[in-house]
Amino acid sequence: MKRRLLVLALVSALITAMAGCGSSSKKEIPDNSSNSNSESSSTASKEKQTIEFWMLPLIDEVKIKEMVDEFNAQSETTQVNLNVLPWTDGRDQIKQAVAAGSGPDVFYLSAGLDSTMVEADLLLPLEQNGYTEEEIDRYDSLIDASIVEDHLYAAPISYEAYLMYYRTDIMKEYGFDKLPESWDEVKTMAAAITKQSGGDVMGFQFKGADDQLNAINYSWENVFADYGGEYLDMETMTSTENSEAGVKALEFMKSFYSKGISDFGTSANTAFREGALAMYCFTNGPLISEKFVGDKDLEGKWTVGPMLGSSGYVGGHALCASAATKYPENCVEFMKWFTSPEKAPVWMSEVFGIQPYNVDKLTAEQKAAIDEMYQTEPVIWEALNASAKKASVELFSQARYGYTARWDAQKRLIISALNGEMEVEDVLKQIDLEVNQSM
Repeated sequence: MKRRLLVLALVSALITAMAGCGSSSKKEIPDNSSNSNSESSSTASKEKQTIEFWMLPLIDEVKIKEMVDEFNAQSETTQVNLNVLPWTDGRDQIKQAVAAGSGPDVFYLSAGLDSTMVEADLLLPLEQNGYTEEEIDRYDSLIDASIVEDHLYAAPISYEAYLMYYRTDIMKEYGFDKLPESWDEVKTMAAAITKQSGGDVMGFQFKGADDQLNAINYSWENVFADYGGEYLDMETMTSTENSEAGVKALEFMKSFYSKGISDFGTSANTAFREGALAMYCFTNGPLISEKFVGDKDLEGKWTVGPMLGSSGYVGGHALCASAATKYPENCVEFMKWFTSPEKAPVWMSEVFGIQPYNVDKLTAEQKAAIDEMYQTEPVIWEALNASAKKASVELFSQARYGYTARWDAQKRLIISALNGEMEVEDVLKQIDLEVNQSM
């Protein structure tokens, strides 16, 4: 027992002596455990932070993966896990997951935002988390549709706008050598073609009155905007489609069908290709999806022009970050890269996506790459840019309020006006009612 106490006393004395030496000596005894933790911390700091990214197949899924792999390879701080969702229900999956707080860090959202997500504070304000004033200033005027109360909630990927599609060979066959310059000219030319062909060729079709019902929303927005219509009274936050502008716009569309100029059901895309339709209006989608561009059978037989009228539809695609993300800096790093001016040619080449930047505020190299894309199909790009330039930013922004109710009501009720099942004013009143109830 005495031996044990002696040993303990010696150990205690030794420890005291070592502590004294350590406090007075310039050469401290290394603390191995401390160094080990430091090395571990240094290693951890070099590890990438993983974020989840949910995207819709705006372009081929393989190409999206290649872009994400490229980002992961060059980033020292962020690793992105990609999940590509289907168009059928991808939007709903994203909204439900983000609302539940269990969704992705970065995700696809239609350009123009969703008011329910903004009002529920589900979106990360980008200007507070890495987007500088200079970077935001590089965008063109359509960026206003991604800003609410001075907060930027979305980084645009690309926009889409409506085009007029013309079968110039058919138009020449029936005596029209020039493209129409107004809606009235479209109507006159279309009536003549339908009549002279005995109905074998439809002069004009509003996309959405065919087999693609959803598109009637876009067609309606173009004509409605041209007549000066607005979706909402922003002071009272009530729907205003039942207005003088709304009635005139819908009566004009209806006249194509009541006078036998146009008919329902025929696929505009297919009829256009087969020479059974002289003119129609739609987004830039068919340029790629229907492979109009590069089709040797159509070569020299068709062209496009900007949407007619003073204003019209614009939509598009963007990225947002969840307000609940734990890694805002990593999210913003990826979003900036994925939607950067350097990546604009990707969306331009793959889907004729209208790039979102003011090219005069880009570097010479960035501008040159975009200009090079414009030269690939100058007629198409001129028409797309002209349509986007005159599109209504106000209508674009208003569309986020009551969006789902408006979308569903319009695609159901506008057709009822065009085919005469309901009176024009009754249709517009019902749309207003359903939108107001949703808000």
